[in-house]
Amino acid sequence: MEDENFIIDFTEIAKTSLSYRAYGGANGVKKGIYFNKEPYMLKISNRNKKNLYTSSIISEYVCSKIFSFLDIPTQEVILGTIQDNDKEKWCVACKDFKEKGEYLYEFLSIKNSFFKENSNGSGTELSEILETIKEQKFCNPEEVKERFWDMFIVDSYLGNFDRHNGNWGFLVNEETGKKRIAPIYDCGSCLFAAATDDDLQSFLIDKNKINERVFTFPTSAIKENGIKINYYNYLTQTNNPDCLKSLEKITKKIRTKENIINNFILNLPVSNVRKKFYITILKERKEKILEYAL
Repeated sequence: MEDENFIIDFTEIAKTSLSYRAYGGANGVKKGIYFNKEPYMLKISNRNKKNLYTSSIISEYVCSKIFSFLDIPTQEVILGTIQDNDKEKWCVACKDFKEKGEYLYEFLSIKNSFFKENSNGSGTELSEILETIKEQKFCNPEEVKERFWDMFIVDSYLGNFDRHNGNWGFLVNEETGKKRIAPIYDCGSCLFAAATDDDLQSFLIDKNKINERVFTFPTSAIKENGIKINYYNYLTQTNNPDCLKSLEKITKKIRTKENIINNFILNLPVSNVRKKFYITILKERKEKILEYAL
């Protein structure tokens, strides 16, 4: 398999190949660049004085790749480094997936168009999300519903705590009228991104701490009755046929691709502790949440 973890030095590219595209979001520095004549958003890590992980750069890269390994359309990502004030920092280049003439309409803005009393676009109540999916006219509701539940199951596997209405949506070409579901993007809030290597080591040697990170947290950003969904509780108790269909499909894919995912992780340019934790927590969440829920 081609080396998925080839690292690019983006230092000169960031200086000489800036684009005029600007990107929002709360986490880290983001620069528009051109790489191989294509537009990318370059996310650059922040670190604190102790040089600990305080960003989601590695998680963004790893989890985007895992989504793509599972055959779900996903934003292309490239891992890199950049020199900033004589310090080398991690960065990840995320390809701008908008084609010429396309606009990204986040689900948040779509949901706003179905605004009802005591509700708004940012509200992540599951019933409102599913109702909006059913009523929206951008893409086939059945296809959107399938993507939503596929995304939910993979987020359960990866421990994503921040899949809100502002980081998935639709692409619309207003000139041609062509519409499509946007690829998966913004995967940085997965795999306990803020944990240091010392934290991860403590998790690995304490089964209770691992179990907490399977059964207790993180929770989903999506809510039921105003409470954030616990992935384990929801998947082991739901009778939603669309959710269960995606659960069966995605779990089967994870089983098929598990060796590919593990080999990818083993070749990451991160510490052995982090590699071991990633492989361990993914195995635990697969077995104790997804497979147990089948």
